[in-house]
This record gives sequence, C-alpha cells and structure tokens, in this order.
Amino acid sequence: MKRKFTRLTSVILSIIMVMSLVTACSGGEKAPREKSGEAAEFKVPDKIDVTIVGGSIGGAWAAIGEGVGEVIRRSYSGSNTAYEVGQEAANIALVSAGKIQLGIAHTGLIKMASEGKAPFNKNMDNLRALTVLYGEAAQHFLIKADTGIKNFDDLRDKKYPLKLNLNTADSFMEIVGKEALKASGITYEDIKAWGGSVDFMSMGNSIDLMRDGKLQAYSNVIQVPSSHIVDASTNLKLDLLPLSDEAIEKVNAELGTYKTIIPKDKYSFLENDVPTVAATVVLFASTDLSDGEAYAIVKSLDENLSYFKGIHASLADLDLKKMTEVSPVPLHPGAEKYYKEKGVL
Repeated sequence: MKRKFTRLTSVILSIIMVMSLVTACSGGEKAPREKSGEAAEFKVPDKIDVTIVGGSIGGAWAAIGEGVGEVIRRSYSGSNTAYEVGQEAANIALVSAGKIQLGIAHTGLIKMASEGKAPFNKNMDNLRALTVLYGEAAQHFLIKADTGIKNFDDLRDKKYPLKLNLNTADSFMEIVGKEALKASGITYEDIKAWGGSVDFMSMGNSIDLMRDGKLQAYSNVIQVPSSHIVDASTNLKLDLLPLSDEAIEKVNAELGTYKTIIPKDKYSFLENDVPTVAATVVLFASTDLSDGEAYAIVKSLDENLSYFKGIHASLADLDLKKMTEVSPVPLHPGAEKYYKEKGVL
C-alpha cells in the first residue's frame, strides 16, 4: 500500500488558527465510529485507516508522523494512513473535533486546551494520549554572543533592542518562550518599545537570518543537543540564556513544564550548565478513537519499536515504559489496556 501524503496550504493553516474554527469544528457531522471506553464493543481491528497531523515538512514531527503511519501499515496490512502538515494548536483543535484521528503536540498545550486557556476558546476535554514520543524537550533561548546579553535580567535592565524570532505563533514552543520572558519581567511589547522586533518563524529559517546578521536571538523548545544549533555554532558565536529559579517556577506553574538543565558539554560554546524548563511530546487522539484502534496503534509501535526509534534522533531513548509517561494528559483506555497487558502500568 502506497503512503498518501498531502500538504495543507498556508491559507488553510491560517484559517485553522483563527480560533473561531475551534467552535465551528465541534458542530460538524462525524462518521459513525465505535466509542472509546465501551468495553462490550472492544475489538482490535484487522486494519486501521487514520490521518496523522504534525509539523512542517523537514522537521522532526513530519518524520515521526510519517513513521507512525509506516509502523501501522507494517503491523496491519491493508491499512490506509496519511500524514498532514499541521500547526500545533490547530492539530489539537482538529483532533478534538474529530476531523483528524491522530495528532502530535506537547502535553502542556493539550492540558491548556482541556482547560480552555488561550489560544483556545473552549474546553477540549476529550483528548487522550496514546504514547510519549519524546521528553526533555528543553527551552533554548539562543542568542548571538556579540549582543553582550548573558541572562534575561541583562535583557530587561539594558532595554536591549533585540531582534527576536520564536517558533510558530500559538505553538507550545512559542508560548514557552513568551512565558519565559514574562517570568523575567519582559513582554513582546517591551522588546518592540526598546527598538527591537518579535516575529515567528521556523528554526532553520531563523538561524539563516542569524547568519545573515538580520536576527540576534531565537527561542524554541527542542531536544538536547539540537543539530541546528550545533551546526550554527560552527560559524556563529552563540550563547544560551539561563532561566532563574524563580522564573522556572513561574513558567512551570503556568504551563505544566518541569525544570531541567542543558549540560555545558552538549554545546561547545557553553561555559556553564544552563537551567531552563522542558516539556514532553505525545501522539494523541480524541475519545472518538475506539479502544480497539488505540490498542492496535500502540501495539504496532511496540512491535516495530526498533525501526521506529531509528526514524529520528529524538526517539532514540524511547521504550515501552517511557511510552506511558504522558502526564498531565490522560491515557486513552485502549492504550492503557495494552500497557497493562505488557506489565508496564
């Protein structure tokens, strides 16, 4: 079976991100589907037809999303899977509304969606995790060393006119960067008032702008070490801004992230360990996904785990026990059943 691959146009993505769509999506008709949690109807299907929505082409989430489809087809011959280019908040809205079956997102943003926090305008409490994809995605506030800025207090006190990019607007990566600044007493409006700029763009494009001298800093939530940063450091003098303990506590309380350290030996330009916050990325579905389908998807990942871990470096440390560590997002009952059968819950 050949893989189906489609791209969402930028226009569609923009429309999706208008939060009015979140409400509109909830009213559409859905194809009849066995409901999750109905034990009497629990049945592992012979094949699975799903669409997976992740991130932009060339990124980790695209590789992982296509990999999920591949392992499903390997375990369940005749299955039809497709990967869609997505954006994180839109992924959550689409899966919650039943428009797409599987999505990739950070647990923190899923939790925010369940509580109806911005950028969402309604509670999306029907989302369930199938598996952790990777943890220890650490906040990196990358800055050019020639700015002379060593920490967020420097940035605030000097009112430095920083030219800053963050990841896609309303993604969890962007929200973490915004909250890190806020916890240090800095807003986007402050940076603009000091003569700087704030924009939202992919990591690869932003680092290209840093090389061209058009950008001074970039914020993202990524695993350590980042190949993009390692590569950039070969011809750029860089640094990472640490977060204070107080700022870390504020960000964690707001977003459900956790404290971590970026060790100085992970990047050649670091002189000290960098305290920051980290998050976990999961594959998730809604309660519309049947228990049998959820069970089968997790089973296919387990059966093909060696192959799956080789898809992207971020998956290298994944094992069956780590796959269950999806807090604060609830596990899908079908996934939970599989993990219990395998003795890891």
